[in-house]
Amino acid sequence: MSYFSVTDFIDSGEKSLYDKNYWSALSIALALPSMCSRIMYQNDEYKGINRNDSNGYWYEINNGKICWHDKKCYVDFCNEVIRDMWLIYCLGIKFADILYQLRCDIIHAGVSNIYKDNKGIYLMLGEMPTSTEFAKYRTISIKDLCNAIFSHVNTWCSNNSANNFKYTYVFDTENSYDDRILYNRLC
Repeated sequence: MSYFSVTDFIDSGEKSLYDKNYWSALSIALALPSMCSRIMYQNDEYKGINRNDSNGYWYEINNGKICWHDKKCYVDFCNEVIRDMWLIYCLGIKFADILYQLRCDIIHAGVSNIYKDNKGIYLMLGEMPTSTEFAKYRTISIKDLCNAIFSHVNTWCSNNSANNFKYTYVFDTENSYDDRILYNRLC
């Protein structure tokens, strides 16, 4: 049986970028810190049983399970793992908070309208300069943003034995003859 883990998301995101499927790549890139932070932060500081923690981050109890402080996990993971001079230059010292806002806007609403230092942040498709700053706005290449996130998360996975991470079992009937046989036996 095959399995699917964080590293497969990185591979899928990189393939989307290669295929110029920028919105798919961006969605995956922005979701990766959420996935990885759940793996990285297992201590009580990042989870709770109350409706609201002292830092103002919301979480809920679902069926008796303790849930995570998603924003705190995301921001702390980005500050520790994805701390990148290019991202700090483009988004500022609070780049992790902006990435979290961008993630929430893109994944939950399908749109984004972010301002930093009274400048609008616009996303850019295609082969253009990596970022450009003007008086009232700045542009950021989706390709470069995704590549920065993919690179840092991939390094983090390599340094933390990603093969030991939790994963989902998958019947890969497209690419694995053994998985097809196993699936047919189960049926």
